[in-house]
Amino acid sequence: MLKASPKASDEDLMRYCFALAEKAAAQGEYPYAAVVARNGTIVAETTNRVARDRDVTRHAELVAISLAQDALRITDLSDCTIYANMEPCALCCYAIRESRIGRVVFSVRSPAMGGTSRWDILGDRHLSDKMPEVFAPPPALVQEFLCEEGDAMLRRSAPVTWAFMRARGLVAQPQQGAARDPLQARGPTRRLGVAQWLMRALRQNVFDRFGRGGGRRPPTDVRSSP
Repeated sequence: MLKASPKASDEDLMRYCFALAEKAAAQGEYPYAAVVARNGTIVAETTNRVARDRDVTRHAELVAISLAQDALRITDLSDCTIYANMEPCALCCYAIRESRIGRVVFSVRSPAMGGTSRWDILGDRHLSDKMPEVFAPPPALVQEFLCEEGDAMLRRSAPVTWAFMRARGLVAQPQQGAARDPLQARGPTRRLGVAQWLMRALRQNVFDRFGRGGGRRPPTDVRSSP
């Protein structure tokens, strides 16, 4: 799959995320998955693990963030992009903000539970304005990327779940042609001025020593979670 392509595109990574979500459905999980990449190279990948681990906190995005921090041996993921086939919920979005992921790409929008559609956690500047030592500015956001394919995958892999979510308005009707072009969909990138660059350096090298274990994680070889 992507393992032969060290610099995968947004389309490659999102479609790989779709394949992982189908795997989750086959394992009896909700059809959700997440991939964390840096410079087009996968750092961590996982399916939803709530049913497997009997733990409601084991959302795919949360597991992927933990695996990425282990793989990179750092708690700051500002150079990374996270891909999710479903819009991350409020819980996951808060973790995305605290881990400082620089870019978020998701496919199917969730008006009822989404951490940007319903609660604008991903775009909330109050966090970074009030606590710049902990929170970076909001990540660049690509919404409804390949959403027609993402919706079709949900319907194919988990038809009963898909029908229930669609009937309850838990997933949005795909907008035809939405976010097809990743260059157009990319949104504002995080361009650092001198003050922002200095704050980033202080976060990583000074402030992260308090309450984050120095920002470093023990070395591991784990990249993925079955």
